[in-house]
Amino acid sequence: KKSFNDKYKIPVKTLAERVAHVKQAAFNGRRIIVFSGGAGKDENSLYNEVKGIRDGGGNGSIIGRNTFQRPKEEALSMLAKIIDIYKE
Repeated sequence: KKSFNDKYKIPVKTLAERVAHVKQAAFNGRRIIVFSGGAGKDENSLYNEVKGIRDGGGNGSIIGRNTFQRPKEEALSMLAKIIDIYKE
């Protein structure tokens, strides 16, 4: 039996493709979609995830655990970089 993705040939290889599908499924992109951050990650993994969400059309990502579990200065620097990523 074919999966939904196989049946309708929905691209899902990259995070950006999966995010784009979620956006399309949310009233064809007419809704704000903010993605959960999940488990703690190293900085590069977090930045790559944020870029994938941005590239797929996501409106933001929840990154609480990834900042609250770091020293304040490191967390503020990380948040500034994430903001810059969404501005690109």
